[in-house]
Amino acid sequence: MKRNRRFWIVLLCLLVGVGVIYFAVTLYGDGEDPVKPPLPTVRVGSVTAEVEQSTYCWESGNQATCADYGMPEADDLQLITVKPGDRIDVVYHADPMESSFNRIEDGELVPSEAIVPDEPGVYLYEIGGEWKQGDSRYVFGVRVPEK
Repeated sequence: MKRNRRFWIVLLCLLVGVGVIYFAVTLYGDGEDPVKPPLPTVRVGSVTAEVEQSTYCWESGNQATCADYGMPEADDLQLITVKPGDRIDVVYHADPMESSFNRIEDGELVPSEAIVPDEPGVYLYEIGGEWKQGDSRYVFGVRVPEK
């Protein structure tokens, strides 16, 4: 009788342990936030820019999350070296209902054309859009070298 009780206690503990692990993996996944907008692809001339997530509010299924980021500094981003006058092409995971393209100047957003300036320097950009799942902003930076 004692062995039988021990068997059931061990079995019950194992089932509870497996249930806790299953719940944790299902709820938290692999540590990545399951409710986060996909990053766009940004090409400047022939180079692909390193795009960073910025402020967003996003919904997926019955989960939603928002995150707020401050304006980046050049040191915060992985800059790519590009040629003056290169075109900046942005490809989103899906076409946004509305989109924006801004240059970051002295911590302010300034509407900009998707063309790299002719003057040498470091230029930071903020792009984004609105989709049915929410809105998201992204940042990237380029360096135009001295001639």
